[in-house]
Amino acid sequence: MVTKAPKIKMDPAAAMSAHQSAASSTAVDRFAAATEIVKRQPTGLTEITEEGVQGNSAPSSAPVLASAPPVAATTIATPQVTVPVAFDLRACIPGAIVRVPLHMIDTNPMSPRRIYTEEKINKIAKTMGDGQDVAAHGYVQDGRVKLIDGGTRYRAAKITDTSFLDIKFEEPPHDDLELFRRARALNENRSDTNLLDYALSLKTLMEKGVVKSQVELIEKVEAPGGGRLSPAAVSSYLRIARMPSKVHLAMDASPATTTGIALYTVSELFSDNMEEETLEARTLMALDIVDEIKEKQLNRHQIANLVKSKLEGPKRRVRGESSHVKFGAHKGALKVVPSRGEFSISFKGLSVEETEDLQKRIESALSKEPTTTS
Repeated sequence: MVTKAPKIKMDPAAAMSAHQSAASSTAVDRFAAATEIVKRQPTGLTEITEEGVQGNSAPSSAPVLASAPPVAATTIATPQVTVPVAFDLRACIPGAIVRVPLHMIDTNPMSPRRIYTEEKINKIAKTMGDGQDVAAHGYVQDGRVKLIDGGTRYRAAKITDTSFLDIKFEEPPHDDLELFRRARALNENRSDTNLLDYALSLKTLMEKGVVKSQVELIEKVEAPGGGRLSPAAVSSYLRIARMPSKVHLAMDASPATTTGIALYTVSELFSDNMEEETLEARTLMALDIVDEIKEKQLNRHQIANLVKSKLEGPKRRVRGESSHVKFGAHKGALKVVPSRGEFSISFKGLSVEETEDLQKRIESALSKEPTTTS
C-alpha cells in the first residue's frame, strides 16, 4: 500500500519575509565582527605564525592555523544599472536647459509662427535623431512647461521617436503681448519675418483681445523689420488674414506667393460676411490663381491682371446680325451690332459710277426725317 505524501502549503510572502530578515541579520553580524577586529587590531594587519595569531591583544591560546594553498583571485563583474531620473519642474529655473517630456509641454498660443506645413515639420524631424542644434525657450506656469518658441521642433519631435525637447528656461512673461514680442524676437533671430504669418499674428492679437483696436495695434506692435505700422498697412494685413485657411496654406508653400503683392492681390477675392456659396467659389478661384502664379512665376502686373480677369469672368464674344443685300447686280452685306451701336453696309466690285450712285442714295435716305409709328 502506497502512502500519499502530505501536502505542504507554501506561503511565498512569509518565505520572502524570513529570507530578508535572515539576510539582514547576517549583514549586521558581519559588520559587528568587522568592528570588533578593528578595535583589537587598529592597523588591520595580523601576523600568522606556527605558534598562533600574533597581535597586540590576541590571546595566547588562539588555535594554530594551518597554511592553506594559495587561491587565485576571482573578479566578479558588477553590472552597470542606469536608473532613469524622473523629470522635476523644480529643475526648470531661469537660465537652465532641461530635457522636458513632450507630454509636459504646451505650445505658444501667441506664436508669430502661425502656419506649420507638413514639409517644414518633416524637414526638422529628419534632424531630430542627431539631437537639437538649438534649445527651445520656455517657462513654467500652472505646473506645465509653456513654450515661447520652438513650435516646429515640438511638432517634429512628436512624429519621431523623440519623446522630449531641450528647453532653455526664462522668467514667465507679464502678459500675452510680452509673450508675442519675446517669441517674435527669437523667431527673427533665425529667419526673416514671413508676411503671411505676420498678418495672421495681427489677427490673433485682435481676436484674443490682446490689443483692443487697430489704433492700439499700431502703438504696440512693430512693423516687419522694425518701425511703425501705418493704418493702411494694418488694413492690408488684416485683409490678407481674412482669406480662408486653405488659401493661406497654398500660398505659404512657395516664395512666389508669399510676397506682399501676391498676398494682397489675391485677398481682393474675399470680403467680410461673404455668403457660403460665394466663399466656396472664390476659394476655388484663389487656389487656381495660386497654382498659376507658382507654375508661371508671374510678376506683380501679371498677378493683378490674372485676378482682375478672374473677377470679371470669361469675356463673351459679341456677335452681330448679318444679312445680304443687293444693289444692281452686286451682292453686299448689312451688319448690325445693337450692343455696340454699330451699323455697316459693304459692297465689293462696284464701278466708280455705281459707288457714287449708292452714296447719293444712302445720303438721301438718311437726310429724310425718320418715320415714327404711333
